[in-house]
Amino acid sequence: MKRGFTLVEMLISIMLTAIVFTYLYATLNDVKKGHERYKTSAEAVTGGQRIFSLLSKDLTQLREPPQIIHGAGYDRLSLTTENSIYGIARPWVHYFVSSNAHALIRIEATRPIDFSLNYVGDANGTYFFADRLAEGCDSFRISERAGRTDLLLRCEKIAPIAMTLYKGDL
Repeated sequence: MKRGFTLVEMLISIMLTAIVFTYLYATLNDVKKGHERYKTSAEAVTGGQRIFSLLSKDLTQLREPPQIIHGAGYDRLSLTTENSIYGIARPWVHYFVSSNAHALIRIEATRPIDFSLNYVGDANGTYFFADRLAEGCDSFRISERAGRTDLLLRCEKIAPIAMTLYKGDL
C-alpha cells in the first residue's frame, strides 16, 4: 500500500522550514548591520589617523615657524616642510577648512599661495595639489600661547583630533 504525506504533515514541515529560514534571515541581517557599523567606525578611525599622521609629519619637519591665520570660524595653517606626498622639494603646505563645503583641505605647493587673491592656478609658475581630507568639519582652531601651539579639529565622520606642539629652536 502506498502511503503519502497528509495535509497536516505538509503544513507542519512548511511551518518548521519557514521558522528556520526566518531565523537564518534575521541572523544574516544582524551580521550585515554589525559589519556596516564596524566599517563606519573603522573609516572614522583610519581617516583621523591619516590626518593626524600628515599633520604630525608636516609639523615635525618644519623649515621655519608656521603661519597661523585666524578666520571667522576656522583657522588656516601655512608652513614650509620637508614632508611631501607629491615629491615636491620643500613644499609650502596649507591646511584650512573650505567655507562652502566644510571640508578640511590640504594644499601642497611649490611656492606660497596668496589666499587674498582669487587664486586660479599656475599663472605665476606655482604648481599645487589639493586634497580633501575630511568632510563635515565644524571646527579647526589653532591657538598659540606660552611656548606651545594647540590644534583642534572636529569633523562629522572622524574622531576629533587634538594636538599640542611645544616650541623649540628651529
